[in-house]
Amino acid sequence: MAMTSGMSDAFGRGILSIPSRGAARGDSDGVDLGDLGRGVWRGRFVILAVALACGLIAALAVNQVTPRYSSVSQVLLESRERRYMTDEQVVSDLKLNDQVVASEISIMRSNVLLETVIQSLDESHPGLIDAIDPAKQEPGAIDRAKSVIKSVLSLGGSDGETVDEVSRRARLERLTWAIRNNVEIWRDGDAYIISISAKTVKPELSAALAGTIAEQYIALQLQGRQQTAAQATEWIEKRVNELRAQVEIAEDKVEDYRARMLVSHGTSLDIISQRMVTLNDELVKARIARVTAEARHQEITRLMETGGYEALGSMLGSDTITELLQRRVDILANDAQWAESFGEDHPERQKLARQLAEVDRALSVEFQRAADAQRNEVEIARVSEQTLGKDLDDIEEKYLSISRGSIGLRELEREAEAARNMYKDLLNRYAETRTQEQFQAADARIVERATVPGSPSSPRPKLMIFLGLMVGGTLGLGYVLYQVLARPTYRNLADLEAETGMPVLSVVPARDWGCTADALAEVEAKPLGPVAEAVRKLRNELSLGSEDTEPLSVALMSALPGEGKTTTTLLLARLAEMADKLVIVVDCDMRQNSIQKEYRWTMEHDFGDLIRGECDLLDAVYTETGRGFDVLAARERLPDAADLLSSDWLRGVLDELKDYYDVILVNCPAMLPAADALAVARAVDQRVMLVRHDDTPRPAVKRALSMLENNGLDTHGNVLTQVDPDTVPQAYLYEYGYDLRDA
Repeated sequence: MAMTSGMSDAFGRGILSIPSRGAARGDSDGVDLGDLGRGVWRGRFVILAVALACGLIAALAVNQVTPRYSSVSQVLLESRERRYMTDEQVVSDLKLNDQVVASEISIMRSNVLLETVIQSLDESHPGLIDAIDPAKQEPGAIDRAKSVIKSVLSLGGSDGETVDEVSRRARLERLTWAIRNNVEIWRDGDAYIISISAKTVKPELSAALAGTIAEQYIALQLQGRQQTAAQATEWIEKRVNELRAQVEIAEDKVEDYRARMLVSHGTSLDIISQRMVTLNDELVKARIARVTAEARHQEITRLMETGGYEALGSMLGSDTITELLQRRVDILANDAQWAESFGEDHPERQKLARQLAEVDRALSVEFQRAADAQRNEVEIARVSEQTLGKDLDDIEEKYLSISRGSIGLRELEREAEAARNMYKDLLNRYAETRTQEQFQAADARIVERATVPGSPSSPRPKLMIFLGLMVGGTLGLGYVLYQVLARPTYRNLADLEAETGMPVLSVVPARDWGCTADALAEVEAKPLGPVAEAVRKLRNELSLGSEDTEPLSVALMSALPGEGKTTTTLLLARLAEMADKLVIVVDCDMRQNSIQKEYRWTMEHDFGDLIRGECDLLDAVYTETGRGFDVLAARERLPDAADLLSSDWLRGVLDELKDYYDVILVNCPAMLPAADALAVARAVDQRVMLVRHDDTPRPAVKRALSMLENNGLDTHGNVLTQVDPDTVPQAYLYEYGYDLRDA
């Protein structure tokens, strides 16, 4: 397959750099932002239409919805505990946590509270709540059928009062259900605030519902607390009167028993108890002194036996012992100095040894004297302990004697003390509950009152229409982006080159030609115009205008019909003829026969006669076209062209035409729908694939190229036809100084 890294115009100037197959495919997944923007701009009317349609739908939907009004009130659960007199209350405050808040919300939705709300609204706003009563609404067919059935079944009469009560209860149940459906109650984040939102068809009812639920909830709390406090006060007052009489009786019994005990023993149990406590403290101190003295004596004896002179000196603290110990240290230090130079038999060291022995004997005498003194101290402590123990035993015996006689007194005192304590506590609680009964407050308070809404909360026409426009615009934009990004067709040269691996030989701008004659007329009228330059570029790429090239047969092919093969073939023939070449157009698209169908040339013989062997080649060629080139075409369509045409026969025809013509252009049928396209492709020297800009599906082009590749046929390159100048980058729009968008 022919590949070029660059192309030049007739003057040798660079026109377009064509990437190699590998390089082109490397960017196949990239997104061209310019192409994306142009695609969105092209689809602006689609986006606008979808947005307006969705906005209109939203407006119609909003118009069908009954407006509803919302009003919100908020209740704060008090987390601070209130105290009036003591740390205890008859009715305790709430210990707030998530479970308690959830319980309070359930209370607000309970039928007990909602029934009080209904009664309050009936009193303050008569008839207002009937706006949400299902029984007051226009009944449907099912409701009317139910009413008929109930009236038929209600054959017997009933008491008027019973009927009224049943009707009242039924109304309360209906309204309770309706309030639950029209009221939302939730916790406001992590705060101890409960929000109450009512949404109804009447703004006054919404505000009344939200406000009344909050007020009745607080009133119900306060009523319950006051009732509890009143019941507690009544019970405590009764108990206080009973305990007062019990205290008086118990105290009289204690005084009588105490008088009898004092006459019998001559002293009281309290005095004996105080004396016993004092002796017990002194005995403990004596025992501690005795144990301390014994421990000290034992330590002195142990140190004397082990020779612990320094420890004994610090323990005893005698001046004599301290002086002797210092002398002993000095002697040992002096002996250590002599020992560095002399042995034990040295006279001076023997002298020091005698002095050390003399000091040790003096220390032993002093230690023995201190040990004897410590032994005497131990004996004194032991005697003191024994004396105090004997006195304590005597006191205890007397205490037990008096105590046995005062068991009854203590029992009476305990009873009297218990009665006094209970009487005192209840007396204090009585004063507190009387105060708390007057100062009871609810555990919640209103922090935001419900107000009458000035506008409906739903639906919101402007917002809904705006959202409809936004959703529609988003859907339209998504559709357009999908069309652009999905790349079902080829919108630029880079995509075509990247996916086919072949260069784009030329870009033919779009024109509103009614027929090929109009295209030829434009080229003849504007030989240097953009269309002529685009076709001339294709001619140069195919080397159809060179003087030293051999005659060539070129087939302009396409995957599908309508790619511009016939028009491009005739334009190329005209431009080749302008280069002083002998050109013939062989129309092998005999199913369509579009060239003959348009020009209606009068032919004595045609391509069909040649295929059937009814004439010679030159007899079948029509030369009086008036366009500067000859034509080999059929007078009428040949439906059996695929069966009549073969590659070998056509190749022979084309080779024979090379003897008479410099350029042979073959107009092929579309490859995918026509089977004979491959037969034509095998017979020609060069093949060019035409792709219609933003129209030919990518899979179709790939399939056509795959068919050629599977048959061992290469392709010289691609031609992008019918290109919209507004959708192609500027680098491809200007050729030789001409703007392709120019007429």
